[in-house]
Amino acid sequence: MSHRDDPPLPADDGDSAGAGLPAPDWRRNFHAVWPSLFATSMGLMAVLPMLPLYIEERFGITDAAELTFWAALIYGVAPLTAALVGPIWGALGDRVGKKPMAIRANVAIAITTAGMPFADAPVWLLLMRVVQGAFAGYVAPSMALVSQGAPRQLHGIVIARLQVAMAAGTFAGPFLGAELAHYFGRASIFWLTSIFTALAALQLALRVRDTPRVAPPEHSFLRGFFDGVGGLLGNRVFAWLLVLVVVLRLGQNMLEPFVALLVRELGAPAWVLPLSSSPAHAVDRTVGIAFGVLAISQVVFTPFWGRLADRYGPLRCLYALAVILSGVFAVTSFVTSTNEFLVLRGLAAATMAGSMTLAYAAVSKRVADSRRALAFSLVQSCMQLGFALGPQVGALVATAGSASADYRRPFLAAGGLCLLAAVGMFVLRRVRVRAVDESRAAD
Repeated sequence: MSHRDDPPLPADDGDSAGAGLPAPDWRRNFHAVWPSLFATSMGLMAVLPMLPLYIEERFGITDAAELTFWAALIYGVAPLTAALVGPIWGALGDRVGKKPMAIRANVAIAITTAGMPFADAPVWLLLMRVVQGAFAGYVAPSMALVSQGAPRQLHGIVIARLQVAMAAGTFAGPFLGAELAHYFGRASIFWLTSIFTALAALQLALRVRDTPRVAPPEHSFLRGFFDGVGGLLGNRVFAWLLVLVVVLRLGQNMLEPFVALLVRELGAPAWVLPLSSSPAHAVDRTVGIAFGVLAISQVVFTPFWGRLADRYGPLRCLYALAVILSGVFAVTSFVTSTNEFLVLRGLAAATMAGSMTLAYAAVSKRVADSRRALAFSLVQSCMQLGFALGPQVGALVATAGSASADYRRPFLAAGGLCLLAAVGMFVLRRVRVRAVDESRAAD
């Protein structure tokens, strides 16, 4: 398809969700999943950017190194447990349906988030994030619900449009969180997030249609899980792609938990101060802007990356993305003002907007529909693993050799990791590709 072609969700071309099974109306599912992704993303991104400031205020932590430790650990533990448990949920989704898995994830986020303001010590908040990560993981089943019946040649742009929903939520969430924190206290953010994710679960329950199963599986769940994982990882392109996704996401997420702390260190821009009631309110709003810049770039550039993936191939686009991101991160390590940081963050966001879309598109075009939820969950687990370990690595780099934290140094390390991922993508493109799990597609 050309750069100009952007079809309004055309009719199915017969690429159904499984041999002999009627495909669900993927356009109906798209219009149901899109607002649910938006609501959940908005709720989570109202909480996460402010989490270090909440930890500092709620638990009275004044030491910079201790705050960096707890912020990185609490921020990263949920995606770590999600990365470990995600493939099991994915395999279960292929067995019992993607819809129950998507609903389960949103309900889990709603319940655990509602309980977080009651944690009276950092370790209890940490444990709640562990539980949240283990039972969450809403992206992979949501993506699979739509892509399972969509025409394969449109998977790139369809997945990109779903990511736009997440980006729009990422844009609205931090601003919502900043205003709620100012007028109602930071605890109110958690309760509103719980309401949003509960509504997202209700939306999925009422409107989404899953692929019907005509017969129960002939083998046990564990056997099917290990057979499915083995069949997917047996393809070296798929396996190495997962490794490179981890490396790239490590670089992308090194500093995310500390954006609020870096903004506070640099100071709110002069043009934000007159719009705020206090310097602290200006910092909160600047944090919202920092994540808003990220989201705006994603909304604008995610469909662009999706079209590039459909035209030139997702692996080639991932290679270009990693090279560009490496350079932007290296320059960011030298920022001296919040304005400089915001500009470079926008450039990085325009590039990062394609990482999830390209990874899912690379897998979607190579995997059998019967194992798509498992394949997507493996990709999502690798993203979550990078999301979880990135802050830990960033905290070590920021505090290495000093009692205080330098939040600029991790950008150099992040640039190096992105460059390493770019080299891997370049080499991977030279490997002869066969369809992932091709011999098992009819299982």
